[in-house]
Amino acid sequence: MEGGGRFLPALFSKDFFTAGFTSVPNLLFKYSRRLHLESIDILVIIALLYFQQTGKKEPALSEFARVINTPEEKIQASLERMRFKGLLNISDNCLDPTGLFEKIMDLWATEKMQALQEGCNEVAVAKATERAETPFLDSLIYAFEQEFGRALTPIEFDQISHWSSIDGYSEELILEALKRAVLQGVCNFKYIDRILSHWAKQNLRTVREVKQYEEKYISQRQLRRGRTPQVSVRWEEKEEKYKDLYINRLDD
Repeated sequence: MEGGGRFLPALFSKDFFTAGFTSVPNLLFKYSRRLHLESIDILVIIALLYFQQTGKKEPALSEFARVINTPEEKIQASLERMRFKGLLNISDNCLDPTGLFEKIMDLWATEKMQALQEGCNEVAVAKATERAETPFLDSLIYAFEQEFGRALTPIEFDQISHWSSIDGYSEELILEALKRAVLQGVCNFKYIDRILSHWAKQNLRTVREVKQYEEKYISQRQLRRGRTPQVSVRWEEKEEKYKDLYINRLDD
């Protein structure tokens, strides 16, 4: 008895695992309510999966009744109900659950599409909110695309957004930096960012402050060379004359 007591659990454990397990899709339970399945329907489907996975292709009503301990008439009613819904079909005297899995797939696909649409809507709302907070963003993008002669990339779009929303550069200052870059024939964002960063280091927040700063820089440069500043010279002429000297300072 003592030896047999140790032997039986080991034998049971072997048979327990070698007998196998019935695999039931979790999506069956997830979508059971949307498929309008009753409790008995779910039990019948599980029993059908059990028969299929154990190699029994044509189970009788009595075998269903024995497995799920349910009267045959209730099982028959369940099978007829699911056949009417297109969830089960009879093929070569075998119950075929292909319709059930197709319905589950349709529900899964619909759910995935809804999630994808919601994700797209969230991105669109975020972009709309971002543009609402920076109403001049569209005009900036348009100006850049006109000067560059092409559509901007998402990275370039984010860079403009970063300049305005994170760095706090005004629209006029960004456009002025774009103008300087175009005049120099250097149409790239890295160069424009260097111009804006240089102005930020000098605490220049408007185009007027930039021009005042450059006037002062030009005057000091002339004085160091022993020349009297030409106050009467128009700014545009000075800008054209000294723009190379000023921009080159960004490399220092």
